Amino acid sequence: MGILKTIYNISPIFIQNIAVSLSGYIKNRSRYGKTYYKHRKFLEEFDSWSLQDKLDYQFKELVRFISYAKNNSKYYNNLYKDIDLSEIKSLEDLKMLPIVSKEDIRLNIKDVITTNKGAITSHTGGTTGKSLVVTMTKNDMMKRMAMLDHFKSRVGYEHLKMRRATFNGKPIVPPKQKKKCFWRYNKACKQMIYSPFHLSEDNMKYYVQSLNKFKPKAIDGFFMAIVDLASYIERNNLELKFQPIAIFPTSETLTTSGRKLIERVFKCKVYDQYASSEGAPFVTECKHQKLHMELSSGVFEHYKNDNDEILVTSFTTHGTPLIRYQIDDAMVFDSKNTKCVCGSDSILVDKIQGRKLDFLLTADGVKIYSVNVANLFKNIPNVIIRSQVVQNKLDEVDIYLEVDKEKYLNIFDNQIKDEFLQMFGKKTHVNIYHVDEIEREISGKFRFIKNNIIM
Repeated sequence: MGILKTIYNISPIFIQNIAVSLSGYIKNRSRYGKTYYKHRKFLEEFDSWSLQDKLDYQFKELVRFISYAKNNSKYYNNLYKDIDLSEIKSLEDLKMLPIVSKEDIRLNIKDVITTNKGAITSHTGGTTGKSLVVTMTKNDMMKRMAMLDHFKSRVGYEHLKMRRATFNGKPIVPPKQKKKCFWRYNKACKQMIYSPFHLSEDNMKYYVQSLNKFKPKAIDGFFMAIVDLASYIERNNLELKFQPIAIFPTSETLTTSGRKLIERVFKCKVYDQYASSEGAPFVTECKHQKLHMELSSGVFEHYKNDNDEILVTSFTTHGTPLIRYQIDDAMVFDSKNTKCVCGSDSILVDKIQGRKLDFLLTADGVKIYSVNVANLFKNIPNVIIRSQVVQNKLDEVDIYLEVDKEKYLNIFDNQIKDEFLQMFGKKTHVNIYHVDEIEREISGKFRFIKNNIIM
């Protein structure tokens, strides 16, 4: 545990709020600048373009981005050395380029990265449990934030101007805290951050009290955490003293029943989105809750004609270029060339299939969702090939690691244990096992989370 985290954990809550807000102001400097506002204006104009104009722009950006990657990334320069890039005349010609896997990026990360100057580091645990550290340029970060905020503004929510409640994986509540205060305020974004790790039946009433006092205009974050809270509110017939403009879930696949429950309880619509920590292109829902590819952000293609696994090429990954990147997610594309009633001329997506609903349980029975568990590996360098977390008992978790033996250090085991105990609590016993290979399921799929308690 680092010195800053130690100081945070022993500080009073009002000091922790200040620390969270200071962190927010620092992040704002790399997210909201001239590029952000310029791109927001561009996206407003882009929405009114015809589909053909959007596709023409997308292709020009694709050609430019591929050329950039070859000229600035040692890895891509070598990968494309025998390919005549001038032969790429359409999106179909992308198939001339080789597919790049997460393992390819991890093993060659130093050669993939184009620059470290002024770059922002992004850590991803991922649904496969594979640790990956990528760099992102400031301009790319601002464009990504502009896209995200533009998506929300289409349905009436303005980020930075309106209050929002967020359920994310930040470990904001110290393990030894006794006070029933499971949230911290980020003044920089008018954001109340709520811990999903303490959403037990006994604690949920405190969350509701806080939300009623804060009165957010939007709620975002982990879908299942919001579902659990909505279920508690409905089961206990509790009164909400606010009505959000919208709910924006992240990181997990939406279920129809969960979406209906949230909309019924909070009396507003739920809007889905797709992106990734690595910097994948965006898919967002319009005001009529139809999924649209954001064609200005990159290219989606199917890995094979007979399945829905996708490859992504993202125009906002100049620091760590992603071209025909096998992201291990799946989508069903609209095959009917449907025109959306929202009026935006775009390509629709029928269904996002890529994110899992698996979870583990603390000794007290609180759900820890797969995205939170994956985040526990974020701070480990690019030395974990694959990991799997198995739970057979309520107070015990087994971690299986497939690692790069030449680079993995023994101290990483202790670091991982500390992260797990910080989230699961001292009542949970953590076992770590190093294996040569983590077996896949009979179906061929890999499961990062295996909860044998709920089977």
